[in-house]
Amino acid sequence: MTMPLHNKEGFFKYYTATSAKLTLRHTSRKWSTPLLFNDPFENQFELHLQDMSDELVDHNLQQWHALVTSPDPLRPNQLGHLTPIVEYIRQIRQQHDLQYTEAELAYVREGVVEGMKRATNISAEINAQIRSVMADTSIFCVSETHDNLLMWSHYAQNHTGAVIKFLALPEVDSPLIVVQPVRYTIRMPRREFASMLDFQKSLTEIVELITLIKSDVWAYEKEWRIVAGLRDKTQSYEILSYAPEEVGEVYLGCKMAEDDKAELIEITRRLYPQAQLYQAEKHPREFALIFTKIA
Repeated sequence: MTMPLHNKEGFFKYYTATSAKLTLRHTSRKWSTPLLFNDPFENQFELHLQDMSDELVDHNLQQWHALVTSPDPLRPNQLGHLTPIVEYIRQIRQQHDLQYTEAELAYVREGVVEGMKRATNISAEINAQIRSVMADTSIFCVSETHDNLLMWSHYAQNHTGAVIKFLALPEVDSPLIVVQPVRYTIRMPRREFASMLDFQKSLTEIVELITLIKSDVWAYEKEWRIVAGLRDKTQSYEILSYAPEEVGEVYLGCKMAEDDKAELIEITRRLYPQAQLYQAEKHPREFALIFTKIA
Protein backbone atom coordinates (compact mmCIF):
# COMPACT_ATOMS: atom_id res chain seq x y z
CA MET A 1 0.00 0.00 0.00
CA THR A 2 1.37 3.41 -0.99
CA MET A 3 1.72 5.90 1.86
CA PRO A 4 -0.18 9.21 1.44
CA LEU A 5 1.81 12.37 0.73
CA HIS A 6 -0.79 14.60 2.43
CA ASN A 7 -3.52 14.50 5.07
CA LYS A 8 -6.48 15.62 2.96
CA GLU A 9 -9.63 13.49 2.86
CA GLY A 10 -10.31 14.08 -0.80
CA PHE A 11 -10.33 16.46 -3.76
CA PHE A 12 -12.82 17.87 -6.23
CA LYS A 13 -13.08 17.52 -10.00
CA TYR A 14 -15.21 19.86 -12.11
CA TYR A 15 -17.05 18.31 -15.08
CA THR A 16 -19.51 19.14 -17.81
CA ALA A 17 -22.77 17.20 -17.41
CA THR A 18 -21.78 14.84 -20.24
CA SER A 19 -18.32 14.17 -18.80
CA ALA A 20 -19.74 13.63 -15.30
CA LYS A 21 -22.15 11.02 -16.62
CA LEU A 22 -19.41 9.21 -18.56
CA THR A 23 -17.07 9.30 -15.56
CA LEU A 24 -19.65 7.93 -13.12
CA ARG A 25 -21.26 5.47 -15.51
CA HIS A 26 -17.96 3.84 -16.52
CA THR A 27 -16.10 4.26 -13.20
CA SER A 28 -13.20 5.81 -15.07
CA ARG A 29 -11.38 9.14 -15.23
CA LYS A 30 -9.69 10.96 -18.10
CA TRP A 31 -5.98 11.74 -17.72
CA SER A 32 -4.71 14.26 -20.27
CA THR A 33 -1.39 15.30 -21.75
CA PRO A 34 -0.41 18.96 -21.25
CA LEU A 35 -1.13 19.75 -24.90
CA LEU A 36 -4.87 19.56 -24.13
CA PHE A 37 -4.76 22.13 -21.31
CA ASN A 38 -6.08 25.67 -21.69
CA ASP A 39 -2.95 27.45 -20.44
CA PRO A 40 -0.43 27.91 -23.33
CA PHE A 41 2.42 27.73 -20.80
CA GLU A 42 1.08 24.50 -19.30
CA ASN A 43 4.09 22.19 -19.06
CA GLN A 44 5.34 23.91 -22.22
CA PHE A 45 7.64 26.64 -20.92
CA GLU A 46 11.39 26.22 -21.16
CA LEU A 47 13.32 26.05 -17.93
CA HIS A 48 16.28 28.39 -18.21
CA LEU A 49 19.35 28.53 -16.03
CA GLN A 50 20.00 31.31 -13.56
CA ASP A 51 21.45 34.57 -14.88
CA MET A 52 25.21 34.59 -14.36
CA SER A 53 26.70 37.02 -11.83
CA ASP A 54 29.82 37.25 -9.65
CA GLU A 55 27.75 36.29 -6.62
CA LEU A 56 26.39 33.21 -8.40
CA VAL A 57 29.90 32.19 -9.53
CA ASP A 58 31.11 32.43 -5.93
CA HIS A 59 28.13 30.41 -4.74
CA ASN A 60 28.79 27.65 -7.30
CA LEU A 61 32.48 27.68 -6.38
CA GLN A 62 31.49 26.99 -2.79
CA GLN A 63 29.23 24.16 -3.96
CA TRP A 64 32.09 22.64 -5.97
CA HIS A 65 34.38 22.87 -2.95
CA ALA A 66 31.72 21.20 -0.80
CA LEU A 67 31.44 18.42 -3.40
CA VAL A 68 35.14 17.59 -3.53
CA THR A 69 35.53 17.75 0.27
CA SER A 70 32.35 15.84 1.17
CA PRO A 71 32.80 12.45 2.86
CA ASP A 72 29.59 11.18 1.26
CA PRO A 73 30.30 8.58 -1.47
CA LEU A 74 29.35 9.41 -5.04
CA ARG A 75 26.77 7.28 -6.81
CA PRO A 76 27.98 5.46 -9.96
CA ASN A 77 28.00 7.96 -12.83
CA GLN A 78 26.44 10.60 -10.55
CA LEU A 79 28.38 13.38 -12.27
CA GLY A 80 28.70 11.74 -15.66
CA HIS A 81 32.25 11.95 -17.03
CA LEU A 82 33.24 14.12 -14.04
CA THR A 83 32.57 11.35 -11.50
CA PRO A 84 36.04 9.69 -11.65
CA ILE A 85 37.72 13.11 -11.74
CA VAL A 86 35.96 14.27 -8.58
CA GLU A 87 36.68 10.95 -6.92
CA TYR A 88 40.38 11.30 -7.79
CA ILE A 89 40.50 14.87 -6.42
CA ARG A 90 38.86 13.66 -3.22
CA GLN A 91 41.46 10.91 -2.75
CA ILE A 92 44.37 13.27 -3.37
CA ARG A 93 43.01 15.81 -0.89
CA GLN A 94 42.46 13.15 1.76
CA GLN A 95 45.97 11.73 1.34
CA HIS A 96 47.82 15.04 1.35
CA ASP A 97 45.41 17.42 3.16
CA LEU A 98 45.76 19.85 0.28
CA GLN A 99 44.60 23.44 0.58
CA TYR A 100 44.02 25.84 -2.30
CA THR A 101 46.52 28.64 -2.85
CA GLU A 102 45.09 31.96 -4.09
CA ALA A 103 46.33 31.20 -7.60
CA GLU A 104 44.78 27.74 -7.57
CA LEU A 105 41.51 29.13 -6.23
CA ALA A 106 41.44 31.69 -9.06
CA TYR A 107 42.08 28.88 -11.55
CA VAL A 108 39.26 26.79 -10.11
CA ARG A 109 36.99 29.85 -10.24
CA GLU A 110 37.78 30.26 -13.93
CA GLY A 111 36.84 26.60 -14.41
CA VAL A 112 33.51 27.19 -12.67
CA VAL A 113 32.81 30.17 -14.95
CA GLU A 114 33.67 28.10 -18.03
CA GLY A 115 31.45 25.26 -16.82
CA MET A 116 28.55 27.66 -16.30
CA LYS A 117 29.01 29.05 -19.82
CA ARG A 118 29.00 25.54 -21.30
CA ALA A 119 25.89 24.66 -19.32
CA THR A 120 24.15 27.75 -20.72
CA ASN A 121 25.19 26.81 -24.27
CA ILE A 122 23.65 23.33 -24.03
CA SER A 123 20.44 24.48 -22.30
CA ALA A 124 18.52 24.30 -25.60
CA GLU A 125 19.52 20.63 -25.99
CA ILE A 126 18.48 19.89 -22.43
CA ASN A 127 15.13 21.64 -22.90
CA ALA A 128 14.55 19.45 -25.96
CA GLN A 129 15.09 16.37 -23.79
CA ILE A 130 12.71 17.77 -21.20
CA ARG A 131 10.03 18.38 -23.85
CA SER A 132 10.44 14.81 -25.08
CA VAL A 133 9.86 13.45 -21.57
CA MET A 134 6.92 15.80 -20.96
CA ALA A 135 5.24 14.63 -24.18
CA ASP A 136 4.97 11.15 -22.68
CA THR A 137 3.27 12.16 -19.44
CA SER A 138 -0.40 12.19 -18.49
CA ILE A 139 -1.85 14.31 -15.70
CA PHE A 140 -4.98 14.16 -13.56
CA CYS A 141 -5.95 17.53 -12.07
CA VAL A 142 -8.16 18.16 -9.06
CA SER A 143 -9.00 21.09 -6.79
CA GLU A 144 -9.18 21.73 -3.07
CA THR A 145 -12.51 23.49 -3.47
CA HIS A 146 -15.96 22.66 -4.86
CA ASP A 147 -17.59 26.09 -4.65
CA ASN A 148 -15.44 28.41 -6.77
CA LEU A 149 -17.64 30.45 -9.13
CA LEU A 150 -14.97 30.73 -11.84
CA MET A 151 -14.23 27.01 -11.74
CA TRP A 152 -17.93 26.22 -12.12
CA SER A 153 -18.04 28.60 -15.09
CA HIS A 154 -14.84 27.45 -16.82
CA TYR A 155 -14.86 23.69 -16.21
CA ALA A 156 -18.49 22.84 -15.43
CA GLN A 157 -19.92 24.54 -18.52
CA ASN A 158 -21.34 27.69 -16.94
CA HIS A 159 -22.76 25.90 -13.87
CA THR A 160 -24.65 23.33 -15.99
CA GLY A 161 -22.20 20.58 -15.06
CA ALA A 162 -21.21 18.86 -11.84
CA VAL A 163 -18.42 18.48 -9.30
CA ILE A 164 -17.36 15.07 -8.01
CA LYS A 165 -15.47 14.65 -4.76
CA PHE A 166 -12.99 11.79 -5.02
CA LEU A 167 -11.69 10.42 -1.74
CA ALA A 168 -8.00 9.71 -1.22
CA LEU A 169 -8.29 6.14 0.07
CA PRO A 170 -5.07 4.26 0.86
CA GLU A 171 -6.97 0.98 1.20
CA VAL A 172 -7.80 0.95 -2.53
CA ASP A 173 -4.48 2.52 -3.55
CA SER A 174 -6.19 5.60 -4.91
CA PRO A 175 -3.73 7.69 -6.95
CA LEU A 176 -5.05 10.70 -5.05
CA ILE A 177 -3.00 9.70 -2.03
CA VAL A 178 0.11 10.85 -3.88
CA VAL A 179 -1.38 13.97 -5.49
CA GLN A 180 0.76 17.11 -5.07
CA PRO A 181 -0.17 20.80 -4.87
CA VAL A 182 0.49 23.20 -7.73
CA ARG A 183 2.65 26.17 -6.77
CA TYR A 184 1.75 29.56 -8.20
CA THR A 185 4.37 32.19 -8.96
CA ILE A 186 4.77 35.54 -10.70
CA ARG A 187 8.13 34.68 -12.28
CA MET A 188 8.98 31.71 -14.44
CA PRO A 189 11.35 29.49 -12.41
CA ARG A 190 15.06 29.14 -13.12
CA ARG A 191 17.22 26.03 -12.78
CA GLU A 192 20.27 26.06 -10.57
CA PHE A 193 23.60 25.39 -12.26
CA ALA A 194 24.31 22.75 -9.64
CA SER A 195 21.48 20.63 -11.06
CA MET A 196 23.55 20.16 -14.24
CA LEU A 197 26.03 18.03 -12.30
CA ASP A 198 23.48 15.26 -11.82
CA PHE A 199 21.24 15.63 -14.84
CA GLN A 200 19.58 12.20 -14.85
CA LYS A 201 18.50 12.64 -11.25
CA SER A 202 17.45 16.22 -11.85
CA LEU A 203 15.46 15.35 -15.00
CA THR A 204 12.73 13.76 -12.86
CA GLU A 205 12.79 16.75 -10.54
CA ILE A 206 12.62 19.11 -13.53
CA VAL A 207 9.57 17.36 -14.97
CA GLU A 208 7.91 17.58 -11.57
CA LEU A 209 8.90 21.24 -11.25
CA ILE A 210 7.44 22.19 -14.62
CA THR A 211 4.29 20.18 -13.97
CA LEU A 212 3.66 21.69 -10.54
CA ILE A 213 4.36 25.37 -11.26
CA LYS A 214 1.92 27.78 -12.89
CA SER A 215 1.46 31.53 -13.20
CA ASP A 216 -0.19 33.11 -10.17
CA VAL A 217 -3.16 34.18 -12.33
CA TRP A 218 -4.39 30.58 -11.90
CA ALA A 219 -4.10 30.57 -8.10
CA TYR A 220 -7.89 30.63 -7.64
CA GLU A 221 -8.02 27.02 -8.91
CA LYS A 222 -6.20 25.68 -5.81
CA GLU A 223 -5.07 22.83 -8.01
CA TRP A 224 -3.37 19.54 -7.13
CA ARG A 225 -1.92 17.10 -9.66
CA ILE A 226 -0.86 13.53 -10.23
CA VAL A 227 1.70 12.86 -12.97
CA ALA A 228 2.15 9.48 -14.61
CA GLY A 229 3.77 8.03 -17.70
CA LEU A 230 1.52 7.89 -20.74
CA ARG A 231 0.90 4.23 -21.52
CA ASP A 232 -0.05 4.69 -25.17
CA LYS A 233 2.38 7.23 -26.63
CA THR A 234 0.20 7.69 -29.73
CA GLN A 235 -2.69 9.19 -27.74
CA SER A 236 -3.16 12.61 -26.12
CA TYR A 237 -5.17 11.23 -23.21
CA GLU A 238 -6.06 7.96 -21.51
CA ILE A 239 -9.02 6.65 -19.55
CA LEU A 240 -8.16 4.91 -16.28
CA SER A 241 -10.57 3.13 -13.95
CA TYR A 242 -10.98 3.96 -10.26
CA ALA A 243 -12.49 2.19 -7.25
CA PRO A 244 -16.21 3.01 -6.72
CA GLU A 245 -15.45 3.70 -3.06
CA GLU A 246 -13.51 6.79 -4.12
CA VAL A 247 -16.68 8.72 -5.00
CA GLY A 248 -17.70 10.56 -1.84
CA GLU A 249 -19.93 13.40 -3.01
CA VAL A 250 -21.58 14.66 -6.21
CA TYR A 251 -22.60 18.32 -6.61
CA LEU A 252 -25.06 19.30 -9.35
CA GLY A 253 -24.77 22.73 -10.95
CA CYS A 254 -27.32 25.44 -10.22
CA LYS A 255 -28.15 25.72 -13.95
CA MET A 256 -28.10 22.01 -14.77
CA ALA A 257 -30.83 20.76 -17.12
CA GLU A 258 -33.50 18.64 -15.45
CA ASP A 259 -32.84 15.58 -17.62
CA ASP A 260 -29.11 15.70 -16.84
CA LYS A 261 -29.95 16.08 -13.16
CA ALA A 262 -32.27 13.10 -13.15
CA GLU A 263 -29.74 10.94 -14.98
CA LEU A 264 -26.85 11.84 -12.67
CA ILE A 265 -28.94 11.21 -9.56
CA GLU A 266 -29.95 7.79 -10.90
CA ILE A 267 -26.38 6.81 -11.82
CA THR A 268 -25.00 7.95 -8.48
CA ARG A 269 -27.63 6.19 -6.38
CA ARG A 270 -27.30 2.97 -8.37
CA LEU A 271 -23.51 2.71 -8.64
CA TYR A 272 -22.33 4.74 -5.65
CA PRO A 273 -24.83 4.27 -2.81
CA GLN A 274 -22.29 5.59 -0.31
CA ALA A 275 -22.00 8.97 -2.08
CA GLN A 276 -23.85 12.10 -0.92
CA LEU A 277 -25.73 14.17 -3.52
CA TYR A 278 -26.02 17.97 -3.35
CA GLN A 279 -27.82 20.59 -5.42
CA ALA A 280 -26.02 23.92 -5.96
CA GLU A 281 -28.09 27.09 -5.65
CA LYS A 282 -27.30 30.80 -5.82
CA HIS A 283 -26.90 32.40 -2.40
CA PRO A 284 -29.76 34.87 -1.92
CA ARG A 285 -27.57 37.59 -0.33
CA GLU A 286 -23.97 36.90 -1.45
CA PHE A 287 -21.96 36.24 -4.62
CA ALA A 288 -21.63 32.61 -3.62
CA LEU A 289 -23.13 29.16 -3.96
CA ILE A 290 -24.96 27.15 -1.34
CA PHE A 291 -25.45 23.38 -1.50
CA THR A 292 -28.55 21.56 -0.38
CA LYS A 293 -28.40 17.83 0.26
CA ILE A 294 -30.64 15.79 -2.03
CA ALA A 295 -32.61 13.28 0.06
